[in-house]
Amino acid sequence: MRRCGPTSALTIFVAYAPTSSYEEEEVEAFYMDLEKFYREDHAFYKFIIGDFNAKVGPRRTPEELHIGTHGLQWNDQGERLSEFIMTTRTIHGNSQLQKPSSLRWTWESPGGGYRNEIDHIIVSIRFCLADVAVVAKFYTGSGHRLLRRGFFFTKREEKVAKFRERNSRTGNEKPI
Repeated sequence: MRRCGPTSALTIFVAYAPTSSYEEEEVEAFYMDLEKFYREDHAFYKFIIGDFNAKVGPRRTPEELHIGTHGLQWNDQGERLSEFIMTTRTIHGNSQLQKPSSLRWTWESPGGGYRNEIDHIIVSIRFCLADVAVVAKFYTGSGHRLLRRGFFFTKREEKVAKFRERNSRTGNEKPI
C-alpha cells in the first residue's frame, strides 16, 4: 500500500529471527540489520511482523511502556526483542490487548506438548493498533497459527502527529 507523494504511508517489515541454537553474534547481527532497515525507512506507519522466537511477558516496570500488561511469559530472546523495541521506540502490539491465553499462542510444538507466543507484531504508533488476534481455524501447514492485526490510520492523525513532532523540535509545543 503506497500513497502518492514524497513519503509512503505504510511499510511492513517481515522478519524471521534466529532461534536460541544460533550464536549470540548472529542474533545481534539480525537485530542490528533490522534496526538499520527500520531507521532508513521514512514511512509514517511502520509494522514489523514475524517469528522472533521470543516470549514477551507482561510489563515488569513502569519504564517498560513499550510493552503492554497482557503477555504470557519471558525468555532470553524476549529480553533481546524488548531491547530492540525500546531502542527503536516502537510498541509491542501483542501485549497491548487482553486476550484469553487460548487465543494468544502462535506456535505449537510437534505433538502438541508446548504452546508459545513467539510470533509478534511491533508497531511504530500505539494509537493505530485496533486489534491483534490469532486466527485459530486457519491451517498453515506448520506449528504456527496465523496472526492477524487490525489497524486504522487517518490522514488527520498523521498530520497531528507530525505537527506535534515539529513543535517539539522547536520547543513551541502548544496544547491542542
